[in-house]
Order: sequence, then C-alpha cells, then structure tokens
Amino acid sequence: MKNKILIKVVTYLIVFLVGVAIVPISQHNKAKKLQERVIYTITIDAEFINLRPKIDLDSDIIMKVYKGEKYQVVEYHEGNSFNWYRVIYEDYKTGWVASGKTEPWVVIENI
Repeated sequence: MKNKILIKVVTYLIVFLVGVAIVPISQHNKAKKLQERVIYTITIDAEFINLRPKIDLDSDIIMKVYKGEKYQVVEYHEGNSFNWYRVIYEDYKTGWVASGKTEPWVVIENI
C-alpha cells in the first residue's frame, strides 16, 4: 500500500516538474519564432493608440500603447483607411495597432 502511494506521489511530482519545465521552453520557442518574423520597429507618435486582438476598430481593446513607446512589428496590413501593425507586447503576446494613412500615428524605424 505504501509503495502505491509513493509511486503516485513521485508520478505527480514528475508530471508537475516536467510541466513547469515545458512552459519556459514553450515561451522561449514562441519568442524565438516571433523574433525571426520581426519586420521593423515602430514608435508610437500619438498620445495613445488602442492595441486590439484583430484588425477591426470594433474589436476589444487589449490595452493602450503610448507616445514614445517602441514595438517590434511581425505583420503589416494595409487597409482602406488605416494601416495595421501586428506588434509584440508583454511576454511575446501579439496584438494590432492602427495608424492613419494620411496622418500616421506611428513612426517606422529599422526598415
């Protein structure tokens, strides 16, 4: 009986430790893949711009990005009224920021 309990405890401990090890490796791999896709960097040139999960002004706002902040761009989409930039933010998450076409709200760097 004691052996069965000990085996279960050791099994759970191994599963827990392997799970803890996999998360940082997974994040590292995601970070590396995103870094390989970076096109250029943008600097926010408006008081603030809303960061959104998709290319849609009606989509949720994840957070606001503020003037002077720099973001790495991994994807670009030219729309009718706005240019959209998919940027990396906190811990290698991505979201979209819009910029006016005639009066840009971002400055493109490192092309």
